Amino acid sequence: MAKDSELADGPGRRVFHGWWIVSVAFVAQLLALGCSVAVYGLFIPVLTDEFGASFMTANLGLSILGVVMALAGALVGPLLDRHSIRAIMVGGAAISGFAFLLMSYATELWQLGLLFGIAVAFGAAMFGPLAANTVIAKWFSRNRGRAVGIASMGPPTGGLLLSPLVGVMLSSYGWRPTLLVFAVLHAILIPFLWLAIRNRPEDMNLLPDGVRATGTPVPLGRAWMTSEVIRSRNFWVLALAFGAVGAVAGSFNANVIPYARDIGIGLADASLFISAIGGTAIVGTVAFGTLADRLDIRSLLLGSFVMQALAFLTLRSVAPGYAFLMLAVLVFGLAAGALMPLMAAAVGRAFGAVSFGRVMGFIGPVTLPFAFVGPPLTGWIRQTTGSYLPAFDLFLGVFAVCCCIVVMLRVPRRSG
Repeated sequence: MAKDSELADGPGRRVFHGWWIVSVAFVAQLLALGCSVAVYGLFIPVLTDEFGASFMTANLGLSILGVVMALAGALVGPLLDRHSIRAIMVGGAAISGFAFLLMSYATELWQLGLLFGIAVAFGAAMFGPLAANTVIAKWFSRNRGRAVGIASMGPPTGGLLLSPLVGVMLSSYGWRPTLLVFAVLHAILIPFLWLAIRNRPEDMNLLPDGVRATGTPVPLGRAWMTSEVIRSRNFWVLALAFGAVGAVAGSFNANVIPYARDIGIGLADASLFISAIGGTAIVGTVAFGTLADRLDIRSLLLGSFVMQALAFLTLRSVAPGYAFLMLAVLVFGLAAGALMPLMAAAVGRAFGAVSFGRVMGFIGPVTLPFAFVGPPLTGWIRQTTGSYLPAFDLFLGVFAVCCCIVVMLRVPRRSG
């Protein structure tokens, strides 16, 4: 460490504020995706039974959510690099919370679709993974992978904790009180966002990773122009690979409950699969995030893709049953948990902290076709063929193509 700087945390010193930001970012992501993507499959029976929606229509809500989040990200990302991240995250939590409140009073399917697919999605883009990882990228450099990995435990933790809770509430009280609870949780988050979030460590006389500034500036990387980002090979490799693999993850999360019902597993037992995905994804986010600070990111990505492919190969190759589905879910969750920290680590290394929000925001629109097509296509395959196995075959093909794409990734060993 340079002689003209000192660590902000250590014996007798206060904890580096960046770790408080990581903690609040963890909770923000837990609610942003835990109350939407992670538990969406539990609401599909409500949409099909109470509102008469088909499997394809029921899955369309998740597609709309993904599309709007991606479009919103292209707007929000550059704002996160230039304006108050705290104000943006607080506004997003308020929008999503109010949308869940209104959803609890909905009487028509289109009302749920409008509020969930647009309001909840836009709010989640403002205070969820994009904003959380952007502020963390500005507060950490050497430990960025570990910090993002810890914060990215939020969504799988949401799946682990919220899935059984939502399953019980849906069975005992119905979907309207469940949505009211979601609204209350978002309201509770707002004051914590306001107290913890700050744009940069320099705002508190600190430097990334907990170094106390004493006069010597630390380079944070250059600002990338939009045209430079779009021309970058790394941008397209990351956007295409994560878009396709993310569509598979969203499709499987949304349809694992209906698939379990297809093979004779009741709703109460099936809800454990979402918890299992969340539990192993927690391990995956921390493990792969920590490894991203030390090992080749391309190799880690290939390992994650192969593990997820093996999960679907298991379901495709053996007789369906609770044990094999649980095995596949555990492997899938562990590998899928790697995606967010590896994405953040790759963007941080390739483009630096200054333009992190801009690059992450621009990746969103590229993922639009994947996010929109994935879940409803999976539902359509099930509705047309009467089985999810053809969809699993499609997933295997996606992972094979993405492995070929990610081989072209070139990122430096150090950030930006």
